[in-house]
Amino acid sequence: MANSEDDASNAEGITVNALARWAQPYRLDYEEHAARRAHALKLAIQCINDGTLTLLDGPDSPLSRQIKSHHSLDTFEMNRHWIGTAQDWQCPCCSRTKFDISRAGNLGQILAKLVEHHDHMSDALESAFNRVFIDTQTSQHTSTGLALVERMASAFAAYDPVLVCEDCNNADARAKVLLSQHDTINLTHQSFSIGQIRQFIRSQPHTPHQIDEDALRALWADVRPTYRARMKLILEVAKAAVTQDHWYEKYPLGFIPVPTLENRTNVHRAEPALEWVSSEALQRAFKQDTVSHRSDWSRWRTEQKKPRRTPPDNYQAILLSQAGSARMWKELEDGWHCPICARPKHQTVKLQNGKVGFQTHAPTYRSKSWRHIPLICMDCCAVVKSMTWELTKGFGVTVESTFDSITPDQLRSIMTARPYSPPLIDPDKAKTLVEDYRRSSNIESMSNISQTSCSTCHGE
Repeated sequence: MANSEDDASNAEGITVNALARWAQPYRLDYEEHAARRAHALKLAIQCINDGTLTLLDGPDSPLSRQIKSHHSLDTFEMNRHWIGTAQDWQCPCCSRTKFDISRAGNLGQILAKLVEHHDHMSDALESAFNRVFIDTQTSQHTSTGLALVERMASAFAAYDPVLVCEDCNNADARAKVLLSQHDTINLTHQSFSIGQIRQFIRSQPHTPHQIDEDALRALWADVRPTYRARMKLILEVAKAAVTQDHWYEKYPLGFIPVPTLENRTNVHRAEPALEWVSSEALQRAFKQDTVSHRSDWSRWRTEQKKPRRTPPDNYQAILLSQAGSARMWKELEDGWHCPICARPKHQTVKLQNGKVGFQTHAPTYRSKSWRHIPLICMDCCAVVKSMTWELTKGFGVTVESTFDSITPDQLRSIMTARPYSPPLIDPDKAKTLVEDYRRSSNIESMSNISQTSCSTCHGE
């Protein structure tokens, strides 16, 4: 039986669906793509050289010509990081510009090199992993231990990788050599952050950094205990990785653990035409032909939340150790009260699931009735959001902005505040507010429809 148009086959006899046939003319032409890349490269070099593209650099850029003139040299030893950064880039460690970083090398060249400075904890973990095998003379192999070590490495890093000039990176290595002359501790895996390097280097334009040994030793006195603690923890992790298994299950090579449309790499390999189809759009298109669990969006007013425990006495130290909470806590005066529930600042701290937290929220300026209130506590904000979700998701009512669903006075009228806990909600008053909003929304909708109809009739 012959194939229909929608079930055609290609020359290899493989069935091609209508989507694939439609997408075929729009597939990437790799030769054309390569030609465009080559032309783009040519234009990029031209723009770098004439000074109209300063986000990248090269041996004939305006900056490089200035550097050549200063050093009376014509040849660069320039690496990809230098080329890939802007001509006005400054080292975040020593604050020197590219012009100041450039210097003459021993071979009569201009050194123009930037490097990625990184911590060495992954090396430390792998080294400890091997050390435990040797020290304990373990003959039983582990199938998951190394995977644990690899995944834990970033957790022990003292800082994230950062681009610095080569002189700053070299200063870190030289500092360890100087310290090892006075300290018997193994410094192999120590690496100073840019904030720490800044404390002991003395920088000048066009020359390697000098090291202030007194400043270095003073810094090391502060850093050494932390370094020792990290190395001890690393050794304990390595011991667990070697002596215990079942830490982490690796999937077979080539196995795709989540083979969905969102996983574009896998899907495109099987059917390139699907690059034109959005997963969210596809789900929305099928929504009318499928059923889903209907959530009870009224629970915020029909079920009272349990009170939380009182935070520990040292809650403030915990909050100030968390970047987000610390910022919000410091932004408010000690005498601040939530303008809705009237709780003092310390009573809005919460202890939930063993974690101490503090957060405030700024009502959107688009909601007119809230414009005079700059910040509220998150428990009050949660009530506003819950009411908006019930209206929009539960009843399909349009609410232009989250805080349009309720006014500050209405919110106060349905709540009874509790220290450290979500407020008690008056179910009858809350229900009335929801029904009133639905009713007014329906009246407004009918009014809009009526006005549209009259306008249409008038036009005819």
